[in-house]
Amino acid sequence: MFIKPIQPIKGIETADTTEVNTGKENLFKDIFSNAIDNYKNAEAEVDKDIYNLAIGESDDLHNLMINMEKAQISLDFLLQLRNKALDAYNEIMRMGV
Repeated sequence: MFIKPIQPIKGIETADTTEVNTGKENLFKDIFSNAIDNYKNAEAEVDKDIYNLAIGESDDLHNLMINMEKAQISLDFLLQLRNKALDAYNEIMRMGV
């Protein structure tokens, strides 16, 4: 009488879950990258407007103030994003295993 050998159990990880995690990691990274790029662009625009106003090439103080507020809002958003990410990290660290 022939007895069939026991088949090994396959691991939990599959190729599909790896691809899904990679996509989410890239999305998370892209959110921070976009926020940083938005702030850098807004700050560069403010610097250009201040320079043009200082040398007398432009007298558009109104748009300068608007661009300064845009840069400030971008910075506030970036800081809040950082704070929320740190809060989430700390919450995960406090979880019991």
